[in-house]
Amino acid sequence: MGTDDTRRLHLPIPTTSDTFPQVADLSTIWNVVTTARLILRRLQIGDGPAIFSVHGDPATNLYNPFGPHSDLATSEKMLQECLNHWQIYGFGLWAVTLRREEKIIGFGGVEHQVWRDRDVFNLYYRFTPSAWGQGYATEMGQTAVHLAQIHLPQLPIVARVRDANVASKRVAERVGLLRRSDLDTEHVIFALGWTSLNDHHPSCDTRQRAL
Repeated sequence: MGTDDTRRLHLPIPTTSDTFPQVADLSTIWNVVTTARLILRRLQIGDGPAIFSVHGDPATNLYNPFGPHSDLATSEKMLQECLNHWQIYGFGLWAVTLRREEKIIGFGGVEHQVWRDRDVFNLYYRFTPSAWGQGYATEMGQTAVHLAQIHLPQLPIVARVRDANVASKRVAERVGLLRRSDLDTEHVIFALGWTSLNDHHPSCDTRQRAL
């Protein structure tokens, strides 16, 4: 189970104004977060094999147009992109474990991306099949959405899901995102805080690629 668009296009978020928290502050907030059942922690250098275990499983990529990771090197590349994102922004995808357990059961959180020429939070979740049906993705997603709304409310939150991916659509709804058929592409879109371009915050409207 997971969201179905894994492409990454990042632009720098301003962090020096009063509007945006500093990267160090965001890192302190997002670094390790504990929920009722889960520990959500910043990705680490050694997480490549766990990423491959989840992202290389065909069952977790049934609706992913790019398919499962073909080898560990692909997962290590994803890990490096995620680590770079954490370094630049102070937040990013978490590794998800159950409390008092070390095994990673999934990955998720929010990443800064550019979609429709807009800066957005992309909500992402992908969990190993043995963790499906337990509400873990919802628990993680609610936490990510809550933190994003509190600390960077200027950015809309978007989840892109294939129409046939019923379980992932339910997660998007349960974490509080709204179905936005007017934004549909090859994915069905769920969003929170998406406004018209006229209402878009000018400090977020930048075009220089960072990654």
